[in-house]
Amino acid sequence: MKVTKEEEQGLRLALSLARTDGKSTLSDLAAREQLSVALTAKILGKLRRGGVVHALRGRNGRYELSAPPDEVSVADVLHALAPAVVRGCFNAEQNGGEPCPHVDDCSLRPVWQHIEQQVSGVLEQITLVDLLREEQQVNEQVERLWPRRSSPRRPGSSCDPTPSG
Repeated sequence: MKVTKEEEQGLRLALSLARTDGKSTLSDLAAREQLSVALTAKILGKLRRGGVVHALRGRNGRYELSAPPDEVSVADVLHALAPAVVRGCFNAEQNGGEPCPHVDDCSLRPVWQHIEQQVSGVLEQITLVDLLREEQQVNEQVERLWPRRSSPRRPGSSCDPTPSG
C-alpha cells in the first residue's frame, strides 16, 4: 500500500475543514496547508465529486464538508481521490491497455482483496474527528483497531533460539 502525495494532501485539506467547523475558502485552505491555489482546487474538485465536500459559490464562496467531521472517515476521503487503497491487481487500464494474462486464474488476487478489505475496514473506523486528536491518542486507537503482531520467526533463522542438548 502506498498513499500518494495527493491522497495525503486531500486528507490534510479535509482535516483543515474539520478544524474550521467544516467551512473555509479556497485561498484560506491553500495557505493553511501551504499548497498552491490551483493544486488545492484540483484536490477539492476530486473531493467534491467524491461527495466529501461541497462548494458554495458566490461572494461568500467556500468549501464545506458534506457531513459532520465525526461522520467522514479516512476511507471516505481516500476513496474520493483513488478507487482503491491497496492497488495490487493490474487491470487493462493499469497495464498499458493490455489485459492481465492471469485474469482467469490469479493466486495473488485473493491476497490483494483480503489486504484491501482489512485496510479499508480500519480506515472506515477512523474519522476526521479522531484525527484531530494528539498523535499518541490516534496511535492508541489504531492499535485497538489493528493490533501489531510480532512477526513469527522462521525455523533456522539466526534469531531463532535452538534448544541446547
